[in-house]
Amino acid sequence: MDLFPNTLTQGPSSEPKLSPMMEQYRSIKKSLPRDAILFFRLGDFYEMFFEDALRASEILNITLTGREGGEAGRVPMCGVPYHSFQGYVRTLVDHNLKVAICEQIGDPKAAKGIVERKITRIISPATYLEEEQKKQAPEYMAALAMDGTSAALAYLDLGTGEFFVRELESERLFGEFSILSPREVILSRSAFEKTPLVSFIKENLNAGITLYEDWVFEPEEGARLLKEAFSLASERSLSFHHRPLALAACGAIFYYLRDHLHSSLGHIRPPRLLDAGQSMVLDREALRSLELVESLSGKKEGTLLACVDQTLTSMGSRILYQWLTQPLVSVPKIEARQDSVAELAAGPGLMQSLRALLSGVKDMERTMSRLNCGVANARDLVNLGVFLERVPQIRAELAKLRTPLFREIAGNVKEFPEIQSLIGRAIVEAPPLGLKDGGLIRDGYSTALDELRGISKNGKNWILDFEKREIERTGIRSLKVKYSQVFGYTIEVSNANRNLVPVDYTRKQTLANAERFIVPELKTWDEKISGAEEKIRSLEFQIFSEVRETILKDLAPLQEMARAIGTLDVLAAFALNAAQKNWVRPKVTEGIELEIRGGRHPVVEAMLQAGKFVENDTRLDGKTQQLVILTGPNMAGKSTYIRQTAQIALLAQTGSFVPAASAVIGIVDRIFTRIGASDNLAQGESTFMVEMLETARILQGASERSLLILDEVGRGTSTFDGVSIAWAICEYLAQGKFGPGLCLPRTITS
Repeated sequence: MDLFPNTLTQGPSSEPKLSPMMEQYRSIKKSLPRDAILFFRLGDFYEMFFEDALRASEILNITLTGREGGEAGRVPMCGVPYHSFQGYVRTLVDHNLKVAICEQIGDPKAAKGIVERKITRIISPATYLEEEQKKQAPEYMAALAMDGTSAALAYLDLGTGEFFVRELESERLFGEFSILSPREVILSRSAFEKTPLVSFIKENLNAGITLYEDWVFEPEEGARLLKEAFSLASERSLSFHHRPLALAACGAIFYYLRDHLHSSLGHIRPPRLLDAGQSMVLDREALRSLELVESLSGKKEGTLLACVDQTLTSMGSRILYQWLTQPLVSVPKIEARQDSVAELAAGPGLMQSLRALLSGVKDMERTMSRLNCGVANARDLVNLGVFLERVPQIRAELAKLRTPLFREIAGNVKEFPEIQSLIGRAIVEAPPLGLKDGGLIRDGYSTALDELRGISKNGKNWILDFEKREIERTGIRSLKVKYSQVFGYTIEVSNANRNLVPVDYTRKQTLANAERFIVPELKTWDEKISGAEEKIRSLEFQIFSEVRETILKDLAPLQEMARAIGTLDVLAAFALNAAQKNWVRPKVTEGIELEIRGGRHPVVEAMLQAGKFVENDTRLDGKTQQLVILTGPNMAGKSTYIRQTAQIALLAQTGSFVPAASAVIGIVDRIFTRIGASDNLAQGESTFMVEMLETARILQGASERSLLILDEVGRGTSTFDGVSIAWAICEYLAQGKFGPGLCLPRTITS
């Protein structure tokens, strides 16, 4: 039986006339993206109707009910409490849906008809800021602008305000998207129709896609939006003002934000153009094969990231993810990190002291973003206050360190005594989550608030005294003075005692087993108490907003401090790895040698008992020993050795120490991997074809600084043909010219 016969079945010409509120709902719903669920504020709930109710009730596992909707009859309805909506929103955005928050902006008591409502924010997978999140990778939204074989990829983490743009060849987009793993991707309609990336984004990244008309991606429109967003006198203030694709991609990000957030974007930093040569290139095959951030089974456990991540803060966890997926290629920058790790590792007491101070620190980057976007609560301020209390101790410990990087960090870790004092004086120690329900502000902070609280407290005491007096006067022992939002304070008398009700009682409401009455004296005090409590809630929210605005005056330095604390956290984690796991400082050079003595696979070693992993050596260069051909039976450790070499080189270029007795690493510009293969029959590619395409891509893209990891080349065909192919590839790598002189790519193959 269809409980809602008219839902989604009426055509445009035969739509039944809806009730005024349902008309308002439908009108607002039509203005939203198709993938948005409308949270329509009704009293203490966000309600959903029609198709949104059907969809949301199934995803959220909440009861589907109904409501009369005029000629449409009973329409589907479900709802969630407004004061605890965050978890429900998180579930919906995890299903790649958007949630449009529609608030009552008019006063329900003063409204003669339908209360005025409007959309205050559209929450999407990459703009969800409501909850404190656990340690994890950055949550990016990305915009892609393309022109033939060239592309620009802009990406923003709204929770931290970090904004980057990178120009690259279209063929590298798959790898870049794999590393970034954005929650949302913004595309033009023409790009959506042309690029094969769309199916990859949907299937491999599980990211939402938002489409805009092509004019949104015009460079002129992008320049205009960026000038407006950052109050620039001219687009020439941007380092990439002469790069139309970069302007287009960054502009599309801001068009999206203006379309969805409806709030301040002051915490977002100007976009920074990243040079493709600033970091090691890792494509999606290398990312997957080396199991950097996700294992082959799709889990976080058993990855290089999980192995080295001993960070204590969310800021540090995000920075570690960035360092690991974008290793440096600058020897001075790598050595600056190594110097800092070495200094901390040499002083275990200082390292542990700093880590103790970082333990329990909340995500200050996201806190500042939440404050700026107007979605923070009083607990965010308390967390900020707790962190600021630790800053003097952190500064004292940093003063004992001498490396330039630590001095730079110390310069960004500043004390904010005025903010710390303001939070301590204004906000209660354990405030509620809701901002408009009262209970946020300490006694003694505001004279006006204290006076209102006095009226409310005295009024409630008067109510208790009044109840006692009426019991004595009437002789009704069960008489109660109760409060309801509709009728305020009333006198409740059970039906069994109705004959004892005095003549001066005026009936107000009839219940199943009792009746409620008022008297003039009670009504007067009800108005006093209710008026005071409403004013208290309003004033507390006003004070909270004033405190928030005061803090936001120091938004930029607070953001810089949060970033500095994250960097300190990563360096301390690297130092702890070095101390606990007996890792050594590698020598990173401008040369092309790669020499590892007593090397160990970091992830495999972590799974074994201490001393059980058998150490091994690797020696490669680009002139006389550029190729290692590894043979041996199954389960002999060939794949472990191959991956180990790449992971050690990669770790060295993040600034980390490495699991070895000693190591000399010449800068690697790119790691290529071809490990295993599976077919792609949907596109007419057999296992052998996939393997050959991957190998051809490697041979064409490798430079003299590349590190090639080839596991089981020629596996997908007959033995003789496979050996012939592997022989030809090895001969080409050993004799071909990949750069100036005789420098050849360093290669390990089995």
